[in-house]
Amino acid sequence: MEDRLNEIENIFRNSTSPDFLFDAFQEAIKLKIKDPEIFEILLGNPALSSDEIKMFTEKLIKEYPDHAKELSVWTAKIFEHKDDYNNSLEDAIHYYKLAQDYKPNSPEPLLSLLYLYNYELDLPTNKVILELLEAKIAPVRVKSKIYYALADHYKKVGDKNLELKYFALAERSAEIENGNY
Repeated sequence: MEDRLNEIENIFRNSTSPDFLFDAFQEAIKLKIKDPEIFEILLGNPALSSDEIKMFTEKLIKEYPDHAKELSVWTAKIFEHKDDYNNSLEDAIHYYKLAQDYKPNSPEPLLSLLYLYNYELDLPTNKVILELLEAKIAPVRVKSKIYYALADHYKKVGDKNLELKYFALAERSAEIENGNY
């Protein structure tokens, strides 16, 4: 089994054939390989198209729901670094949102989402990012991280009122999180 696992990992890492990758993927699923890092290697293979990455991710999430958040974050990061920036940006946003849906109390997907904000261009995705943060922050356990990031964001865009609002929320949340209230 260990030898076959190494062979599958090697195919995921080095194959340039989507057909070989698909066959190795099918075998990995049959073998019930649980290590998400093996599948992250597959998803990061540059031979895969965006549609293939999405297909593999969706199948993996169904097969391994316990790893849905981390697989979604990994997929979002892949799309963050794709050459087709505009289409990939929307895909990255989708997968960060999905990761947040799978683990709503985690601040990491929201923080990663905020890093996608484009300060040089007024893109429609900027508004989507901010709306998602507002909508998804309620169940996050460590809200102070999000609020500090939003305060920094509003400082960058020159909105002093919102900067101060989120800084105050961050400070208050940090007190509550540290038991100093």
